[in-house]
Amino acid sequence: MPKDDLTPKDPHDRLFKRVMSEEANVRQFIKEFLPKDISSQIDLKEMKLIPTEKVKGYNKYYMDIAVECYISDRKGQLYFVFEHKSYPDPGVLLQILSYMTVTWDEQRKKNVSLTPIIPVVIYHGLSSWNITTHFQGQFDSLNESIKPYIPEFNYVLVDLTQIPNDEIEQKAKSTPFLMGSLLLMKLVALHDIEGIIRIAVIIKLSEEERIILILYLFYTLDVDQDTMQRIVKELGGEKVMPSFAEKLIKQGEERGKIEGEKRGEIKGTIIGTIKGKQDLLIKLLRRKFGLSSSDEMTIRSVTDEVKLDAAAEAIFDAKSKDEVLKLLGQ
Repeated sequence: MPKDDLTPKDPHDRLFKRVMSEEANVRQFIKEFLPKDISSQIDLKEMKLIPTEKVKGYNKYYMDIAVECYISDRKGQLYFVFEHKSYPDPGVLLQILSYMTVTWDEQRKKNVSLTPIIPVVIYHGLSSWNITTHFQGQFDSLNESIKPYIPEFNYVLVDLTQIPNDEIEQKAKSTPFLMGSLLLMKLVALHDIEGIIRIAVIIKLSEEERIILILYLFYTLDVDQDTMQRIVKELGGEKVMPSFAEKLIKQGEERGKIEGEKRGEIKGTIIGTIKGKQDLLIKLLRRKFGLSSSDEMTIRSVTDEVKLDAAAEAIFDAKSKDEVLKLLGQ
């Protein structure tokens, strides 16, 4: 893929990172979704997130989440790996081992004690998860005399596709954004449209959270226009993003002329014209960060639809408007 390709990438990872960037959601996930013999040993009050993208030499998996906490009164880490492929990834154990190695190597260089790391794999793909949960299980017919010389560790598997919807709702009911995100990630993978619509009706979220989930569904669902209209309505899109929802729900003659044969395509229908893309980006930035007149003029000067799409999608986890505006390449 070319380096200058700015099309949205990994919306599943972006949503996962966004929802797990809130410590309340992480605490709730640890408390309710991890085995009790592990969660009961973790001090949830003293935990803090670790920005894994700052771990030197560990760029490949920068979207994953790590939490520093006390495990049985000893400083340690929980490392969350998020898998959303339509098939299980056999490389996940090496990914976990890479993270452990880099982390422990940094601790050794700082001359501090090595901390235990508990890996957690969260999966919501179509296929059944058939990857062994322990490292030595990857080796065929490992002789008992050799086993002591091969690294060994296990990981906790949280397979969302195997957890009933009502159980996810119950476990995460005190953190609605976590609940809605986990359910939608599961239902999108399963392409359960009626389930998505039902969830959209019941979850109570802030405006920003609704916008995030609407954008997530926009980038991940492959459905007809009427279905997308219905989902956005149930998520309250016309209330939190009126101009966006109006463009989605009401097909204007101008958009019809511009889109032509693309009229039936979901992404073309939702965003519509270049002006529509500019309007959406301005709306989202103004709501999240505030926007000056010069910033708006900058956005209006951009006619590259790929850049506008990338900037709008980047709002998922941007910490400042400058992070978004730099994607416009002005």
